[in-house]
Amino acid sequence: MAAGEEKRVRAGGALLAEYKQLGALPSPHKRGYQMEVLLEQLFRRAHFRVDRNASVAKPRQTDLVARYGDTWYLIEAKWHNEPADINVFDSVRSRMERAASSAVIGVIISVNGFTDSAVEDLRVRRDRGPILLFGEEELTQVLSTPRSLVNLLQVKREELITHGRVHLAAAPRPRRRRRPATGLPGAQARLLGLDLQPLPYVTSGGGFGEFVFVPELPDVDWAFGNGSGVSLDVPARPYNEDGIVELLYGLDSMGWTTAEPQWNIQQSGANWHGTGGREFVEALRAWKNREDTLENAHHTEQITYFDTCQGGGFYTLTARIANHRSRAVYDCRLSFQLPGVPVDFQPIRHLFEQFDAAEFSYFRPLSSPAVVRHHPEHRVPLEVVGYVVSHSDLDLEETDSGGAPTEWVTGLVVTNPHRGRNGRHLPDEWPGRVAESELLVCTLRSHHQLHEPKEAYHLHWWEYARTSDALALRPVADW
Repeated sequence: MAAGEEKRVRAGGALLAEYKQLGALPSPHKRGYQMEVLLEQLFRRAHFRVDRNASVAKPRQTDLVARYGDTWYLIEAKWHNEPADINVFDSVRSRMERAASSAVIGVIISVNGFTDSAVEDLRVRRDRGPILLFGEEELTQVLSTPRSLVNLLQVKREELITHGRVHLAAAPRPRRRRRPATGLPGAQARLLGLDLQPLPYVTSGGGFGEFVFVPELPDVDWAFGNGSGVSLDVPARPYNEDGIVELLYGLDSMGWTTAEPQWNIQQSGANWHGTGGREFVEALRAWKNREDTLENAHHTEQITYFDTCQGGGFYTLTARIANHRSRAVYDCRLSFQLPGVPVDFQPIRHLFEQFDAAEFSYFRPLSSPAVVRHHPEHRVPLEVVGYVVSHSDLDLEETDSGGAPTEWVTGLVVTNPHRGRNGRHLPDEWPGRVAESELLVCTLRSHHQLHEPKEAYHLHWWEYARTSDALALRPVADW
């Protein structure tokens, strides 16, 4: 952990510790006063401008008023022995109506929660001005990580205004229909075995390692002008496997998916490599069939998903998923590598809001070359066990005019020539985490028609890039 990050974590931990001590205060009045002081510190550490006992809603007194950009938040804190009721809501509405600015948003923080009738009233009467609610669970969250406050407020506002829902951590989440795989782009390339029969994915011996084979690898350093590419990590919070699918749908709706994403699902003794978003979802949901092929399946499996971005760059999606019918998701992260900091940040901010990535993230310049390339001194022969085939645009035109399209071999599935060496005699630039993989999926440098296989193939060169969690490897073969 970096020194600055560690300092922020300690600061958040101090606020949470102070909050836990407030419950021991015998005087409700003193406890309420100390609560105001604590909330003032919280909002200041989240980079708000804060006034206590502000006169924004005269003649009524307000606990706190905080401003972030052009938005004002009128904040009311309650620590009663019962949930906050509709009287508290009406009091806050009254003060909001007295405020001179129409850009005032109410915030009610209640340690003991809210009555159901008050929450329903807020949902129905949201046209009188948005009021955002924080229960104890969310209060402790932002006290431990103050930088998450801005995004959590935005998520709550979006839920209330756009969807008519009151966003509370303790409330049950609305049930979403299970998204079909067919709503995502299918792969343009096909995977074939040596017998030329289609494969849903390539099954390989291997272990954990969070890597993926890719046919193209954008070099984010290759841009006009000086400087280097940047990285951006987005922590996502899908609850389960269906949340991963929902995340892919969100990326697709924002134009951040192509027909050529690559993916790898990893277990303790096997890897499954594939292409296509639709195919990934189908493989993900068939986890029980894959598990039944293993003697000793681990209790979780890892996924690594790779796709390119419009305008240059790429991202990886990594997560651990429980090998259980709950399909709970752990440690899910999107990691972008881009040619630079976008002028328009809204598409990424929308992604943050949609998936409760309630933390600030930072664009960080890459301190080393984005893509590492290596050409071996000698040809490395390859044993082919499958093909990656596709059509060219000219082939599709022939199909439209009535001719049969020609299938071209654009990639090879081969036995890994560097497997099991345990570091001995491995090329210096060969990534070690791929050493356990039984197979490689290579890009073919010189394409040829499927019905004209070549006598021999060799590993021509390879390149790779690392995100915060994953390795994207592009082995290139030739004949």
